[in-house]
Amino acid sequence: MRKIIKVAILCTLLVACGKSGTSDRFSQAWEVIEQRPDSARVLLADINVPTLLEVERAEYGLLMTMVDIKTRHEQITNDSMITVSVMYYAQHGDKWHQAMAYHYRGVVKYALKNVPEAIKDLKRAETLAETLDDELLRNKIYERLAYCNYWSSNPPLLLKYSQKLLESSKKMNDSVMVARSYLMVASGFDAMGMKDSANVNLLQSLDWIDALDDSLGRNDILDNVAMMYQEAGDVEKAEQYLTDWVLKHSSRGRAYATLACIRQKQGRYEEAVSCAKKSLEANDHQVHKQSLDLLAELYSQMGDSSQAYAMQRRSKEFTDSLVSANKGSQMADWQMKFDEMQREKSFYRRFTIMGGVILSFLLLLMVVVWWHRRRMRRLRFCLEQSGEANMQEISQLKEQITQRRERISTKLLMGAKLFNRVKEKQPLADASANDLQSLVDYFAQLRPKRWQEWERLYADLSTAQYIFLILQDDLHYDDETIAKILDVKRSSVRSMRSRIKEKASN
Repeated sequence: MRKIIKVAILCTLLVACGKSGTSDRFSQAWEVIEQRPDSARVLLADINVPTLLEVERAEYGLLMTMVDIKTRHEQITNDSMITVSVMYYAQHGDKWHQAMAYHYRGVVKYALKNVPEAIKDLKRAETLAETLDDELLRNKIYERLAYCNYWSSNPPLLLKYSQKLLESSKKMNDSVMVARSYLMVASGFDAMGMKDSANVNLLQSLDWIDALDDSLGRNDILDNVAMMYQEAGDVEKAEQYLTDWVLKHSSRGRAYATLACIRQKQGRYEEAVSCAKKSLEANDHQVHKQSLDLLAELYSQMGDSSQAYAMQRRSKEFTDSLVSANKGSQMADWQMKFDEMQREKSFYRRFTIMGGVILSFLLLLMVVVWWHRRRMRRLRFCLEQSGEANMQEISQLKEQITQRRERISTKLLMGAKLFNRVKEKQPLADASANDLQSLVDYFAQLRPKRWQEWERLYADLSTAQYIFLILQDDLHYDDETIAKILDVKRSSVRSMRSRIKEKASN
């Protein structure tokens, strides 16, 4: 029997240690995942997934998805792992985990070329992230939404999220993202036909190019600047930016398309055709369409009508395929309706809160009026019972009643004023002892149940200590705000809290 008990205890300890080790690995992975995702992969590699609890499996799915995106983006084949995290956090998680899960599922769907579904997840993530104090998460969501709307051919939304990305990047003081953001804003203005604004932002991105240490990022800016000068007719300056290095590292073929246009203007058609063909390898549908149209024009200028016709036909087929596959306009409408619904929800939420505050105030006022009238009826009854023989006593009693009413009204009014000042986080340094007592008395009328609970829990509290409880337990202010209102140091706030705890009844 003893052996069985020992074995059971040992198994329990092993399971507990295993769970603790899993939690530690998750914590370590969170610490390194942004800067060293490969290290995070090593930490997560030997975790026994089937033995994980549901909450641990959700966290594991989120972490592994982040690692896959950061280390081997092109190898992502499905969204099953991150979907488990989304489903769990949607029911049990806090807003931050929900936003993270929706964001990374959107990234996965974007990688799988399912842009409409990616936008839906990213919009949900955006709504949650707007309520959080996480600028980095918002920055990532804005960037991804800008990319999605670029590929969906939604210029207004591309510009909207590019500008939000730029503003967020400046808040973070992230030079790399500022450079990329200016380029994306320029793309948004260009897509809307606002060339002047696009050129201004493109030149601003050029001012930040030294912050980019990756060839693709620098190349994107340089080949766009080259295209800008080529469209302006400044061929010499355009060619200055189209160096061999830029052409070699062109990620979307734009540099070769620009060079093809330059060679066309120079009358070097064979070279222009060669460059245009290289630009067809771009994974950017706009550059691909531009290159097909350019090839058709070049073949026509060279007198090769059959090739020109073939390129025109390919361009039309490519455009038709984009129209049939692209749900950009539908997604633009969906995003606008989604934003409108979120605004309506926010308005109704604020309206409900304000209505509750007003209703509570009216109920409190009714209670005070009822209580006052009830006391007046009692006093009037006493006066009527005294008779004419006690006219002098009745006169004195009336005077006392009047004075008491004035004192009560004055006290409640002062208490209400001070309570409003406290709610606005204004200091009480200039309030007298009587005024502070008025605040306590007013609160006792305002929150009778809480007041009764305090009287039951604590013994012999001072006026200042009761005000401390109002700020801490009712208004839920932090120590810094309480210290500001009471005009004391934060250390005094902690001391006061300790003294109040000592007076708590056991």
